[in-house]
Amino acid sequence: QKGAMPDDMPELTLAPEGGEIAIANLLKDAGLVASTSEAMRMIKQGAAKIDGEKVADNKLQIARGTTAVYQVGKRKFAKVTVG
Repeated sequence: QKGAMPDDMPELTLAPEGGEIAIANLLKDAGLVASTSEAMRMIKQGAAKIDGEKVADNKLQIARGTTAVYQVGKRKFAKVTVG
C-alpha cells in the first residue's frame, strides 16, 4: 500500500454535463473543498493531489472514464470516477 491512503475513503462517481470536468469543480463536488475558490487556493498551495501527484494546473480538465484518488491536504481523500 503506497503512502498513507485510508482504506475507508469515500468512493463516488461524478457525471459531468460535457465530456470532462474541471479539477476545481471535481474537488468541490467530491466534498473535498467547500467551494471552487477554495479548490483553486489549495491547488496553488500544492495541497491538491491526484493519485499522490501534485496538481500543478488549476485549469486541469478530468476526462470521463477515469478513476483516481483525489486528495486535499493531509486527511481528505476521495476515490472519484468521472463517468
